[in-house]
Amino acid sequence: MVQGGEVVQETITSNINDDLIILEFQKTDGTLITQLLDFRNEVQVMKALVLGEEERGQSQYQVMCFITKFQKSDFISSDAMAKLRQKNPSTIRQPEEDRGRENYTMTGWVEIERSTSISRHIPALCSEANNSTYVRDVDLKAWSELPGSSISSLELATHSFPPTSPSRCTDVSLYGPCMCTTLYLTKWAFNQFYCQ
Repeated sequence: MVQGGEVVQETITSNINDDLIILEFQKTDGTLITQLLDFRNEVQVMKALVLGEEERGQSQYQVMCFITKFQKSDFISSDAMAKLRQKNPSTIRQPEEDRGRENYTMTGWVEIERSTSISRHIPALCSEANNSTYVRDVDLKAWSELPGSSISSLELATHSFPPTSPSRCTDVSLYGPCMCTTLYLTKWAFNQFYCQ
C-alpha cells in the first residue's frame, strides 16, 4: 500500500544462485517499473516502460534504464527475500519506514552490447532501452574499486554526456544528462519512480 492509500501489486522474484532480486509493479498511470538488484556486482537497474500519450499523438511506448550502485546493507538479501516471499506471497504490506527521496543526476549513457562489464543482466533487461540507458560517473568509479573490476572495462561500455544542465528525462536526447527520482518506502522495495 502506498502513501495515497492505493494498493500497488508488486511481483518479486528472488534468484539465490545469481544473488539477484527483481521487483516489478505498474503505476496508476500505466508506467511499468522493473527494479533489478544484482548483489554480486552491487548494481541496481531501474527500468521504466512509459506509455505514449495519445493526446500528444504518441502511440508508442518509451523504455529507459537507470543503472546505479547500491549498498548491500540497504536491501534484504536474495536468500532472505526468497524465504519471505514463500511464507506470505500475497500479503498486503505497509511501508516500514519512509526513507525519503533520492535524486540522481545521470552523467552518461551505456552501450547495451558492452554493458556486461557492469552486470551481465543489463543486456536482457534493457535491450529495448538501447539508446536510453543511463549511468553516473561516481558509480563507475565505485564499481572499478570492487575486486575483479577495472575502470578501463567500465569506460568501454559507457560514454559521458557533454557538460550541460540536467533536464527532464522524457525530453532529453541520447546525449544529454537528466534527473530522476525514486521514493524509497521500505528496506527492500520502492513504490514511486519518476523523471523530472
